Amino acid sequence: MTKSTKNNSTDLATTSTSISLQDRNFDDLAARFSRTIYATPRGKLRLLALKQDFADCQSVMHTPINKASVLDIGGGQGQFSLTLAEQGAKVSLCDISDEMLKLARDQFAAANLTLTAQRCSLQDAAETFPDTYDIVLNHAVLEWLENPFEALPLLAEKVKAGGVLSLMFYNLHGHQWRQIMNGRTHAPKESNPRLRKEGNAPQHPLDPDAIQAALENLGFELIRWRGIRCVHDHMHQKIRERIGQDVVNTSDLEVGLQEPYRRLGRYVHFLLKKKP
Repeated sequence: MTKSTKNNSTDLATTSTSISLQDRNFDDLAARFSRTIYATPRGKLRLLALKQDFADCQSVMHTPINKASVLDIGGGQGQFSLTLAEQGAKVSLCDISDEMLKLARDQFAAANLTLTAQRCSLQDAAETFPDTYDIVLNHAVLEWLENPFEALPLLAEKVKAGGVLSLMFYNLHGHQWRQIMNGRTHAPKESNPRLRKEGNAPQHPLDPDAIQAALENLGFELIRWRGIRCVHDHMHQKIRERIGQDVVNTSDLEVGLQEPYRRLGRYVHFLLKKKP
């Protein structure tokens, strides 16, 4: 999960571009993310949602997944790009965290799948991977950047005409609603200052309407808008335990495609097609 960011003496955010993006390197949290996010019900729900979106939208993709080239920018441990590789896609992945890249390589090797993995930031992806791709993934990265909207053109240029951008980001509306439910009735637009200082909270929750408008201006058409963890994160844990995680997941996958509920997901997943 690369979060392109400035990080002490090993800073990789000094790049050939003049864009001042602050990148968060997750070397220190790689094992924790594997334990506390991706192996948990919420992490598994995220992967279920992404798999369903790609399955539902196959008909509008110009290249079948089994023949697609994939670039996972800030791919971290490669959880979702691994599922595409299992379907035959050719995957390249970049991240600024050596620890994340090691986990990604190990996962692909354990599945006997090929992975091209390089250590680089989002800003340097165009130089490191000069080709364009049928599918570009950027999941849970934008919200860690100091200037997330400046990253969108960099992502856009890596997508082939007719190709697909899979963009997942921390949702402003879901963040605010969660804070209200926790008693912070002023609905803050930024992350908790203490958690942000400690580096454990996304820096910039994002407005999905603003992201959609920016990408449409870059030549993309939105083909899927999903809210992720619309139900899970707003339901009391005791209720989740009583009705069971499978029931929660089924409800979340259904509600996450419906207005107005999809706007309350903790994350938003966009699939966007680049116009020819």
